[in-house]
Amino acid sequence: MSSHTITDTTDGKTITAEEFYQQARRWASMVRNAAKRNTLRFAKGKKQTSITKKSGKVERKLRDSIQFTVERDSGIPEAVSFKVPIHGIWREWAVGYGQPRVPGKYVNPHPRIRRSMVDWLDEPIDRKAERLFDLAAEFWGDRCMVNFFGTKS
Repeated sequence: MSSHTITDTTDGKTITAEEFYQQARRWASMVRNAAKRNTLRFAKGKKQTSITKKSGKVERKLRDSIQFTVERDSGIPEAVSFKVPIHGIWREWAVGYGQPRVPGKYVNPHPRIRRSMVDWLDEPIDRKAERLFDLAAEFWGDRCMVNFFGTKS
């Protein structure tokens, strides 16, 4: 029979909200860099920064346009999001000008642009998601321990 000791303190280092935030930013940066590498496979696309005719907005190459944010609530990271221009989403889902997001739905027989679906953004997120889950579990596990047992000795 084993004996268990109950204590009112935690041993070891706990991850702080700021450390969790910095590690989440590092994770998002790794995902962004993997997505950037994936865009190098595209044979077509913007070769340089351009200005759109209709709106006059500046559009950069897809790989130069990928941004991320780590949103916080009371200093604690709660969401990681990626921002990409619409042409990046079209590339991911092969949509636009009558090409549907869902296979088998209406397809324009004469689309102006033919696109093929390329999993350039979702793939690195999926591949690296487990690491972000582990960071969150470590932070919230430490937080539960500290709240239950008290401060570190």
